[in-house]
Amino acid sequence: MWATAEPGMGIVEYSPDGIDFQRVSAKQEFFSADQTASSTDFYQYTATISGLQPSTDYQYRAYVDRGAVWAGGGSTFRTAGPGPFNFVALGDSGYASPEQSAIAQRILAEKPAFVIHTGDVVYNPGGAPGTSIDLYQRNYFDYYSAIMSCAPFFPCPGNHDFGPDLTPYFAVHSFPDLTVPSADYGQYYSFDWGNAHFVSLDAHKALVDAVNSGGQMLQWLDNDLRATRQFWRIVYFHYPPFAAGPNMTEPREALVRQYVIPILEKYGVQVVLSGHEHSYQRSQPIRNSTFVTPHTGTNYLTCGGGGAFLYPVLDGYPYVAFGQSAYHYVRAQVQGTQLTLHAIRHDGVEIDTYTIAPVPFLSDDPAVQPVSVSSGLAAGATISINGYNLAEREVISDSSGPQPSLGGTAVTVNGVNIPLLFVGPNEIRGVLPSRVDGNATVGIKTANGFIESSI
Repeated sequence: MWATAEPGMGIVEYSPDGIDFQRVSAKQEFFSADQTASSTDFYQYTATISGLQPSTDYQYRAYVDRGAVWAGGGSTFRTAGPGPFNFVALGDSGYASPEQSAIAQRILAEKPAFVIHTGDVVYNPGGAPGTSIDLYQRNYFDYYSAIMSCAPFFPCPGNHDFGPDLTPYFAVHSFPDLTVPSADYGQYYSFDWGNAHFVSLDAHKALVDAVNSGGQMLQWLDNDLRATRQFWRIVYFHYPPFAAGPNMTEPREALVRQYVIPILEKYGVQVVLSGHEHSYQRSQPIRNSTFVTPHTGTNYLTCGGGGAFLYPVLDGYPYVAFGQSAYHYVRAQVQGTQLTLHAIRHDGVEIDTYTIAPVPFLSDDPAVQPVSVSSGLAAGATISINGYNLAEREVISDSSGPQPSLGGTAVTVNGVNIPLLFVGPNEIRGVLPSRVDGNATVGIKTANGFIESSI
């Protein structure tokens, strides 16, 4: 996606080897100055490239009427695919401060697969309401263009991104739109990367609409998390539900706690990222309003120190496990069933490191039977297990038949391993090799832990 002051024919050429280039035409859209509160009209070009190979580096070059359009940095990108990956999260950045510039340079050096922005992408000078394309140019593109030329940005809207509406915010981004109602395009969305599922929410307007006037975001969120089959579930939105600071009593944070968190816990979300409080904070891991271990609950991180003036972290709030009023960003390293989060200050000092290795747990949804057996406990019966964190990825037994372990997951019945037909993050199916008389205890063992249940 790029823009020019004059219309023309846009083309993108791309190649995995830098020799044989394919080309695709770009769609052109006109934006008037009145639409986007800009000083000038402009023409925006969007090229959609399909059929790319996973985990592959591509070179690209863009043209308008055969004239080159130069990227702000390197002209390469890497597609999503299996295996480890790193991403970066930051929020409340668009203040045009020296600290924002320092953080942008450090993120560029990280070479992340992508960047998550937790809102308040730009701020109007003096805190005045409203945004414009010019403001996004000065406080967003001018700082991150070198990163954006190689890595996508996936934002969520913050309160300062709203003027009368989100028109400038929508105009400068291209959002995933699969399953999102067309009327709500860009307000919320989801995408997969590696073995992780990411969800971006609008906790400013779409949440209020869902609670008060029939908006669709909460139902969409429930459907979206129910449908994902990825191991990691990472959700982000602007307003932090468990952070200590000057904004902690705002009504929208209460709405998040009342309406969003029950859906996140229902589907085993492990990590939530937010902004709004201009500081770094990490919550106690929480499930069902109880403090638990990092590996059994949801971990809430506030990463709102991206460049705007800082807020204090207030003392005495029991939900906060660690906090620091500091300019920062968060680097996340996803390696199979472990995720390590590093909070990095603008001067390069690491202020927090936190590793999450989610243990398996059975579904506590009343509508779902966590462990069931077909044909009683007879030999050859199929055992079905439903829950979360049950395996890193989906694996089906090969032509040789059921296996004693699949994808690093094993199941026992009364202490004896059973052959497995299928494993996935949400479901396991195995075969009972011989009849079991009386009660049976089913055990599930993964790389991160072991649980048992009686049937």
